[in-house]
Amino acid sequence: MTAYFITCHQSPAFVRDQFRFLYHRDHVYLYHVDAKAPEALHDTVRRLAQAFPNVEVLPTRHYAWASYSQVATTLDAIAWALKSAPAWSHFVALSEQHCPLHDPITVAAAFQPSVSYVGTTPFSAMDAGGQVDIAHRFSMDYRELPGVGSFGIAALARDPDFLSRLHHGSNWYVLSRAACAYLHDIMPGLPDMARFRRCVHADEDMLQTLLAHTDGRAGTITCRETTFVAWPHVIGNDSMIFREGDFFAAREEGWLFIRKRPAVLPERVTAALEAFAAMTETGLTDVAGACPEAVPTTLDADGIALARRVARAVVRRGRGVRADLLNLRYGRRDPLVSLTFQTDRIPDDVEVRVVSQNLMDFRVLLLSMAPPAIDFSTRHLHGRLAPLLRVRSDDFFCRREILVPEDPAHGFWTLPSDGSISGLVRRIERYIAVAETFGGRSDLLADPGVFSMAFREATARWRSAHWMLRRFLRRTTA
Repeated sequence: MTAYFITCHQSPAFVRDQFRFLYHRDHVYLYHVDAKAPEALHDTVRRLAQAFPNVEVLPTRHYAWASYSQVATTLDAIAWALKSAPAWSHFVALSEQHCPLHDPITVAAAFQPSVSYVGTTPFSAMDAGGQVDIAHRFSMDYRELPGVGSFGIAALARDPDFLSRLHHGSNWYVLSRAACAYLHDIMPGLPDMARFRRCVHADEDMLQTLLAHTDGRAGTITCRETTFVAWPHVIGNDSMIFREGDFFAAREEGWLFIRKRPAVLPERVTAALEAFAAMTETGLTDVAGACPEAVPTTLDADGIALARRVARAVVRRGRGVRADLLNLRYGRRDPLVSLTFQTDRIPDDVEVRVVSQNLMDFRVLLLSMAPPAIDFSTRHLHGRLAPLLRVRSDDFFCRREILVPEDPAHGFWTLPSDGSISGLVRRIERYIAVAETFGGRSDLLADPGVFSMAFREATARWRSAHWMLRRFLRRTTA
């Protein structure tokens, strides 16, 4: 028996197709659906669990790219499988974007007893560029903002001994039951647990490193990848979506799975997959209901209301502060709150940004507006440390965050039980004040006289009102 652990975040159609292609009554299927996924996806997976006794759904959590939540969810799945699933032999980690290259019986037959298949490379064997990448992942003390990603709060000294023990590899692996039991047992007393929790991309380094140093206590660990990934250098573009030729070439070369799948599978690929599907789409509909129709994305009312409340408070109290609610401008739900603040005194290459996905935990940051670039070198902007951000967001992926070390909370803020936003407003004002010093006019932060303050406040409110009126008129005439 094989235990499939499948993470989902977006497409009910992908999940249903994959389930039909992977399903066998002797296997178990364990799903985790990202908390921020569309409700239609949550409903799709619930229906599968209701219709099939060998399907289970993990409690949902906010799942963030490159963050420790990915490892935590995998460990939850391993714990559930060890405790509650029948006697399975292998644990297979997949996402909704995987397609099998063979039927479930053939795939299961490829797994040898007590053998795990984990593609890994020791740090010492990596090229110079790879070592710089891995070292950067442990160069900061990272904290996770639920549903958004991890932000570095302070630089850490390089630890050559720790790096020498690291192994890096794919997070799409096949683990034997012995390996899962070993990982489950050692986690509570793991000395390096805190270090892995506070890095980025632990999903590509943590379990891989632990399994490389088992001394046989986790069965046999074979260095082999089982998922073919359509990397840019393979397909000639950055989409990472496999093509028809990739599917059949990977199958001939002995791979077991392939990702990422296109929205519409090529005709020949569809025919190959349907040939070993456990059921047709119509058959699945008969027992689990129809695939939900695509619903246009709607803005989150609670998130917009909270963001507007914060924006009004900051603008009202500030001196010429302008707020821009990016969720409204671009119609986005990820993150639910995305606010920027600017003043005439803040340089054009910097903005104050506030983000949140769960409407409880927020991050205020100074974001560099320089064009994004993958560059792991240490940089300083405006005289402050500015590490590269590893957060998967269209707005600031591979940009740099200018750190504000004098903020004791390091930009993180949690909504109190009474719903007061005054603490967040004060933190935003603090970051605006810091950003204004970058313009070289630190005298503006000096304590003004009563009449001077009154004049500045009146001028600021007029500027803010005028700026908001211009935006309103542009929208209404667009």
